[in-house]
Amino acid sequence: MNSKERIAYLRGLLDFMPREEKETKIYSAIVDALDTLALEVEEHAKLIELRREDYDDLTEEMDDLHDAIYELEESMGIASSEEDYNEDEDEDEDELEEITESYISMTCPSCAYSFYYKYEDGKEDEKLVCPSCGEEFSRSL
Repeated sequence: MNSKERIAYLRGLLDFMPREEKETKIYSAIVDALDTLALEVEEHAKLIELRREDYDDLTEEMDDLHDAIYELEESMGIASSEEDYNEDEDEDEDELEEITESYISMTCPSCAYSFYYKYEDGKEDEKLVCPSCGEEFSRSL
């Protein structure tokens, strides 16, 4: 029986057993349920430790692959430096933020076509042209 079944058994003893027999059986059932819970917790702890070891192994392999790629690029003369790799990652994140922040959605009032355009501060009076129907309309709509 797993811990859930043992606890259900214990609940049944509490609900339906005559008072004289209850105490001994209940204490015995409590100990059995706690033993089962302890075993399950121990098994889960072992599984978690195995997953942690797998994660550490994968991280180490990824680092090794990163180093191997860098060495390969360096031997081919196309690698810059380790610092450039980290800078490139930061630049990619900055570019992504810039792209997502600078485009907004508009819907053409004539044909209801939805499209995105690059928003620029200071150009509130700018007229937009619908890419679908060619109708010109104000951005403030």
